[in-house]
Amino acid sequence: MIKKLNEITNNCMGDYKSSAGITLIALVVTIIVLLILAGIAISLTVGNNGLFSRAKNAANTWIESEANEQQEMKNFENVYDETLKNLGLGGNGEGNKKPIGEITGQEKINTETTDKNGNRVVVPAGFKVINPEATVEEGIVIEDVSANNADTVGNQFVWIPCTIDGANNTLKYDRYAFTRESPTWDYRQSFVLGTNGEKEKDSDGSYKIQRADNTSYYYHEAMLEQERISIETNGGFYIGRYEVGCDTKRTSHTEIIESGKVKAGLNVYNYITREEAKEIVERMYNGKSKLCSSYAWDTALKFIDGKNGTYAVNSQGGNYSDNGGLKNTGYHNVKNIYDMGGNFWEWTTEECTISGNPCVARGGIYAGSNLDYPASGRGYSFTSDALDYFGSRCTLYM
Repeated sequence: MIKKLNEITNNCMGDYKSSAGITLIALVVTIIVLLILAGIAISLTVGNNGLFSRAKNAANTWIESEANEQQEMKNFENVYDETLKNLGLGGNGEGNKKPIGEITGQEKINTETTDKNGNRVVVPAGFKVINPEATVEEGIVIEDVSANNADTVGNQFVWIPCTIDGANNTLKYDRYAFTRESPTWDYRQSFVLGTNGEKEKDSDGSYKIQRADNTSYYYHEAMLEQERISIETNGGFYIGRYEVGCDTKRTSHTEIIESGKVKAGLNVYNYITREEAKEIVERMYNGKSKLCSSYAWDTALKFIDGKNGTYAVNSQGGNYSDNGGLKNTGYHNVKNIYDMGGNFWEWTTEECTISGNPCVARGGIYAGSNLDYPASGRGYSFTSDALDYFGSRCTLYM
């Protein structure tokens, strides 16, 4: 019995020892495997080609790439600025802006600048400002120095600041009513104002104008799209500093044989019809130059008068009512603009509903000792009229 129990006990212990031995070996193997895996993981993570190293290298590469990209952008900006400078536009983000005294006329596109009071001026390509010390209010004068056309080099224009809508108390580009009660002038031609103070219009938008003899007619003109866009973009336009002149003194209506010029001391380009005047002016600057419209004429007079002026409604120095004959261009100066109130009638693109006399001329006129035509006055005539006292004035848009 005792022997049997011993056998059973020995068998059980033997089974236990065998099971315990297998478990320890497996544990040791497991630990070794884990150590190997840990070593591999550590090697992959922190080794020379490990995860951390690769991440660090990737970060360094990104930083280096960013630095290279910034350098390339800087190089591009330098090339861009140099290109702008070569075009005469300035660099460092200034675009086509320059100090008013640094505009040379070599600029390839229009240049924005300001006068000494900070008032904005846009100078067309090929022009320079010849009085940079002046203010806009005094009359900023530009001169053609482009040498692209021998006939136009030296032409001068005056900047008229204005906007299409007259917002922020700016001068509005518009047709204005100019009135005076005394003395009465033969062709007063003031706008007829309705009970609300607005200019009376016909159904087609024509303005009604009352004459001194109490007759009234409608005067009409549509604003050109080019005028509107130019003024909206640039905040103004240019009007010829002088009447259109030419080198040869004209004594009759002959074919157009000369180019018109906007310079001082020339013979006035007279004896031309309204359509001839339009042709002469438009070919000066390939469509950028226009025969003066009623909008441009009236806005320029408003600019000259300012808040309290009376130039528009009076004949001031240059009406030549003594019948002394036409003067050369550049006789009477107001804000650097000459002779809108005198010398000869200047054809405009405005028209009148008077039958057979649609062509409207503006300004003072020398002919007739008893006539009193102010700068805002209107005359009208046949399309075929080309007399000594008919000439023109050029406007310039950008």
